[in-house]
Amino acid sequence: MFIDSGRILGVLGKEPPLMTTREELKVDKARDEWKKLIAQGWRRTKPVWEDS
Repeated sequence: MFIDSGRILGVLGKEPPLMTTREELKVDKARDEWKKLIAQGWRRTKPVWEDS
């Protein structure tokens, strides 16, 4: 799993964000991170690029 962080430049939506860091998590740490996000109320969504 990768965790990307970045900054919004200019007006939101007019320019792509600038990616500043990328952290790669191994499987066990990624599972722990997923459990923390779910506990904080995050939910899985459908990808916006998926044809449905």
